[in-house]
Amino acid sequence: MKVLSMSKVESASQKEPKFSRRSALGAVFVGTLTALRNWWRGTLVQAGFPVIPEHVTPQTQAAIEHGLKWLVSQKMTDGGFGRQGSYARNVGVCALAGTAFLSQRGMTGPYRRSIQECLRYLLGRAQENGFIVEAEVRTHATLYGHGFATMLLGQVFGESFDPNVRAKLKAATQLILNLQNEQGGWSYTSDPKDSDVSITTCQMLALFSARQAGIGVPREAIERSVEFLKQAQNEDGGFRYRLDDPPESLFPRSAAAVVALTCAGLQDDEVVKRGRDYLKQPHPPQELSPGQLAEYHFYGRFYATHAAWQAGKPAWDRWYPIVRDELLAQQSTSGAWHDANIGDEYATAMALIVLQFPYGNVPLLAIR
Repeated sequence: MKVLSMSKVESASQKEPKFSRRSALGAVFVGTLTALRNWWRGTLVQAGFPVIPEHVTPQTQAAIEHGLKWLVSQKMTDGGFGRQGSYARNVGVCALAGTAFLSQRGMTGPYRRSIQECLRYLLGRAQENGFIVEAEVRTHATLYGHGFATMLLGQVFGESFDPNVRAKLKAATQLILNLQNEQGGWSYTSDPKDSDVSITTCQMLALFSARQAGIGVPREAIERSVEFLKQAQNEDGGFRYRLDDPPESLFPRSAAAVVALTCAGLQDDEVVKRGRDYLKQPHPPQELSPGQLAEYHFYGRFYATHAAWQAGKPAWDRWYPIVRDELLAQQSTSGAWHDANIGDEYATAMALIVLQFPYGNVPLLAIR
């Protein structure tokens, strides 16, 4: 099996993609939302009337602030994150940290400098063909990092309209489109049969973020990826890893698939309804042993929280207090959350994004 070589991927097209009316309206909407949000915070909040979302307790606020301060302390001088291990300086971890900072009142909030430093690192790692990747690759899953980096660029451009961010975002988006295979999904290798639900949902969210920022994304690309996910759904409503795999459903990737399909406009489709029913079912405990979280724990919590937010108030009222209390109990005295595989920076960023979901400061994560 030949591993995909990003150096051989053709460079992003120099031709400017056409903006769809929906994309243009999306960019205007995001900019207007940001302006209104900043106006609101510049009046009532500054006057002493903070807007605290439902279910966000004082303990939650304290945990968020503690976690953000710890995350800032882990940032390297070049804006990257991670000092050692397979995910050192990983662009995906940096992008998730940037998203956690962005969740705290956006580009005008108290962590705007940290967001800018994350951007500086990611833009510095953007290659000529659009691929955003760390200098020393230590994992086989580089497309995950590229996807999360592209997603952050789309959200930031919607608030900053920085032309340099737009140029890198455009090239990064085109690379994702170039890599979509004949099955309609994305994979780690050059074999289209290796397309999997997890990497596909990540690239779909990156495309949705780019489209929100006004970057042209062909409807056909979204429709093909939707068809791939539909084919991966099992009878129980969950999703298997690859199309040719046994029909085994797992909670984390099923939550990711439901989120991506909902973002694609299928919130009332039977495939999403069945997926949501699956997510409501009891699932195996997330603990492997005392003090050790199951693999994909934070990944699953991130997507399940997004899925609950999309499903509406009843689902949100049921899910958020559970995941909130779970994460508060898991936070260390330092302010960090722990993940033995990818690292504490990753775990902390994911936990902070989840806890800050009710604030709605990241447009892609706020739309229901």
